[in-house]
Amino acid sequence: MATYYVRPDGNDTNTGIGSTTALAWATFGKAFATGSPVVGGDTVYIAPGAYVESITVTATSPSSEVNIIGNPTASQFIGVSPGFVRLTSWNAAGTSVTFSSVPLITGASKNNYTFQNIHFDGNHGGSNGAVYFTTSRYLKFIRCVFTNYSSTGFSTQSTLWLTSASGTAGDFLIDRCTFGANNAGNVNLSGNSILADTSTVKDCLFIGGRAIFSAITASVFNCTFVAASQQGILQLSGSANAYLTVRNSLFVNCGTALSGTSTSTCEQTYCRFAGNSTNLTNFPTSVTSQTTGNGGVDVGYTYLNGLNPTPIFASYASSPNTSFGTSTGAPTVDLFSAAWSGASPDAGGITNYSMTGVSAYLPGSQTITTITIAPGSTSQSIELYLGATGLTASTSGLSARYNRTRTASVSIPLVARTIAQAWTSGGFAEVDATNMPGVYRLDLPDAALAAGADDVTIVVRGASGTNGAVLTVTLSSGGLTAAQTAAAVWDEARASHTTAGTFGQYVNAELVTPVTSAALVRMGPFEVRADGLGASDPLDIQKGAQHGIDIQCVDNNGAGIDITSATVTAKVYNSGATLVDTYSCTATYAADGRATFTIDTTVTNTPGTYTATITRTTGASDTQIFGPLRIYVRDI
Repeated sequence: MATYYVRPDGNDTNTGIGSTTALAWATFGKAFATGSPVVGGDTVYIAPGAYVESITVTATSPSSEVNIIGNPTASQFIGVSPGFVRLTSWNAAGTSVTFSSVPLITGASKNNYTFQNIHFDGNHGGSNGAVYFTTSRYLKFIRCVFTNYSSTGFSTQSTLWLTSASGTAGDFLIDRCTFGANNAGNVNLSGNSILADTSTVKDCLFIGGRAIFSAITASVFNCTFVAASQQGILQLSGSANAYLTVRNSLFVNCGTALSGTSTSTCEQTYCRFAGNSTNLTNFPTSVTSQTTGNGGVDVGYTYLNGLNPTPIFASYASSPNTSFGTSTGAPTVDLFSAAWSGASPDAGGITNYSMTGVSAYLPGSQTITTITIAPGSTSQSIELYLGATGLTASTSGLSARYNRTRTASVSIPLVARTIAQAWTSGGFAEVDATNMPGVYRLDLPDAALAAGADDVTIVVRGASGTNGAVLTVTLSSGGLTAAQTAAAVWDEARASHTTAGTFGQYVNAELVTPVTSAALVRMGPFEVRADGLGASDPLDIQKGAQHGIDIQCVDNNGAGIDITSATVTAKVYNSGATLVDTYSCTATYAADGRATFTIDTTVTNTPGTYTATITRTTGASDTQIFGPLRIYVRDI
C-alpha cells in the first residue's frame, strides 16, 4: 500500500511518493492516467489549490479501494497554506470558464474509488454530469462539495451522475456531502440495475435544482432538501427490486418533495415536509412523518445576533426537527460529524450544535480539580462542575473515562442515579439544578482507586453545552503516594522489635495491649470544618435552599478522624438550642474524616442562626461529638 501526493507546484514527471515539490505530482488527473502506479489499497493526498482539469479515467480499474483524499489543512504538506481543494472548470481566480462542454471527471467501468474532502466546482452545460461515472461500482464520495454554475440546465443530468452496469448493483455511497446548483438538475443517482443494492445517500444537504433523480435501489437517510425547484427526490424505476427508502429527511420549500411513478416501489418514514408545493406524488404516506409546522432550521439568526452560532440549515434549539427521526439505519452523527443533540436522530442532516465547539466558556479553575484520596478506598463519589444543567447518564455524547499513572484510559459506563441514592460504580446524578447548577456527582469504580498508582485522572466530556471537566485524584495517605505508603508500612511482628535500648526497635507490651470498652481513649477537643478543606468559618445559606454541606471531622492537631464503618449524623439546633432536624452523613473520604450531608427546608425555611454538631458512633459505648458549626440562614 503506497501513498502518493499532489500539489500545485509539483511535477507530473516526479515519482509522486513524497509531499515535497521535488517529489509530488502537479495534477489531480495523474493518479487516473494510463500507466498510473496507483493500485488498490493506495492513498493519494491532494494539497490545497485550484486544479483546473478535465479528467478521463484511463488507468486500470483498481480491484480494491483507492482513497483520493483532499487535504485542506495541508497537514500532509510543508510550505502549502490551508485552503480549498478544488477540481474546477474555472480559472484559479474563479472569474472565467476554462472548459464547459466536458465533465470535470469521467469514468466508464471504473470501480473502487473513494473521494474525500474535495470541492467539485463545475460549469457543465452538457448532457452528462460534471462528475460522470457510468457502468461503475463501489464509488464513494465523503465530505465533498458539489457545485455547478452553468446557466444551461438539463432535466436529468447535472452535477453528479452515477450508474452501474445493467443487472449489476452499484453499491455507491454519498456521505456528508453538500450540493448546490442553479439549474433544473443537481445530483443524479441513476441506472438500470434491478439487483439488491446497498447504495446510500446520508447526512447530505441539497440546495436548489432537482436534488436526487433516481432509478436504482437506494437508501436516503437524514438529508436536508431546500428549495428544490422541481423534485426533492424523483424515483423513476418501476421494478419491484429497485426500491427507494427515504428516512429521517427534511424537505423545505421544494416543488414536489418526493415524486415517483405509478409503478414506483418506495417508502418514506420519519420525514418532515414544510412549505412544499406538493409533498408526495406516487409516494406512500406514513404516520411517522409530518406535514405541518415550520422548517425548524436556523438560517443565520444565531450568528447575526451574537448567540452561539449554529450552521446554516441546522435545527435550532427546541426545533420540531430535533429527535424526530428513528435510529434504525440512521447515521450516528450529522453532516458535520456532530452527535445528534437529542435522544434520537433529527429530521434532516444537521443537528443543533455550536460551531465554537462549546456553548459557554468555563474557566479552567472550574473544570480542572485535584483532590486526595487514600489508595485502596472503595465506594467513593466525587463532584464535578460541567457547567450545564439537565445532563443524565444517557445524555447523547456524554462519556467518562479514567487513567491511572502511565496506563491506558478506561471507560466508566455511566449509570443513572439520584443524588440521594447509594454509591454504585459509574453512578451519575445532578446535585441540584436550581441551587448548584452544573454540579454532578460521579461514583468512581473501585478499580480506579486501587493501590499501585500515584494518581488517577478522571475526564467527563462530550455532551452538547459543556466543555467537560478534568479531575486528578492523588492516591495518598498522610501525604505519601501509594508507592511510598506501601514502602513505609511497618508490617513486622512485635517480637522482632523487643530489644531494649535500641531506638525505633522496642515496643512496650503495654502499648499494644487492647483497650477495654470501659476505658475508651479519645483525642480532643474535636472540631468540624465547614467545607472539608481546612476552613471552619460559618456557613451562609439562602432561605428555602436545599444545600449540600461538605464537612471534615478533625482532632486538636487538625488531623482527620477516620470515620470508616462509623455512623455519622448531623444535628442542627436553632438559636434557642432546640433540635430542629437530624441528617445522616455520607462519607466522601472516610479515612480523613470527610463526609457530606444535605440540609433541607426543614431548617432553611426559617431565617436565623443555627448550630450543627456531628456525631461519630462506632459502637454502643464509643461516641464522639464534633463541633459546633455555625450556620446562618438569610432571607436575601
